[in-house]
Amino acid sequence: MNQRLMLFSDGGARGNPGPAAIAFVALNEGGETIKAAAQYIGIHTNNQAEYRALLLGLSFAKDTKTHEVICHLDSELVAKQLNGIYTVKNSQLQQLCRKVLEQKQYFKQITFVSVPREHSQIQRADALLNKALDEQAVKISTKGLIELNQTSNVREESSMFVHTSIRTSNMERSIDFYSKFLGLKVKSRREIKQTNAEIAFLQDSQSKGCTLELTFYRNQEKFDQPPYENRLFDHLGFIIFNMEETISCMKNAGVTVTDEPFKLNENTTIAFIEDPDGTLIELIEHK
Repeated sequence: MNQRLMLFSDGGARGNPGPAAIAFVALNEGGETIKAAAQYIGIHTNNQAEYRALLLGLSFAKDTKTHEVICHLDSELVAKQLNGIYTVKNSQLQQLCRKVLEQKQYFKQITFVSVPREHSQIQRADALLNKALDEQAVKISTKGLIELNQTSNVREESSMFVHTSIRTSNMERSIDFYSKFLGLKVKSRREIKQTNAEIAFLQDSQSKGCTLELTFYRNQEKFDQPPYENRLFDHLGFIIFNMEETISCMKNAGVTVTDEPFKLNENTTIAFIEDPDGTLIELIEHK
């Protein structure tokens, strides 16, 4: 059991959002390293990774039954959000912030402090997370080569991805949303008597993109989206041609914008919104 734990955490994404990894270094009161760990976490923003890195470190601190933990973060924004100085406006960060604050019940005292990125222990954590990102990049590259070799003898027509399905609590509202803001057209609608459901297939007007299937179960009494980090389904992606105009129209109509538009690279701008049922959507503008 440790009386006091010094926790240094760091998270980073290559692309923001992009491939992300998290890491932490835990020191005891004597300044000795008792744990250093890192892991790849998939596609996230830098701020999401910062929160998740802290959660990883706090999970270790809880397991060691530490009485007091001092959390050192190189993100001044996250530190001030956790200390109540800044308001957390992003819905996904709100959930992560709440998860961190819930950890207070496991410790007699927990403190969040901001430290310079040049701090030696933050540098250690940064090196660990970048190693995890590099290893993941190698895995993806290797996997791609293996899959390419394995499929070289497979007929091109062996399979085709045709549609994705999401549930809706209000079919007409969802059709109106996807038609009005994203230009999809209803291709067909049908009743499924066996499950007392209705399904609708939507696609762009030129029938070039993937088909979206909306499913409405009339007997479904409860329709709750779990917190984002607990969902199995991640998000839908749509190419749009004018990000500024699209976001403006959506905001005027009360659509939830979870991540404001930002440059992914010099040619691509992305943003994240939610449909009327809380399904996350990535908007992509190429120039």
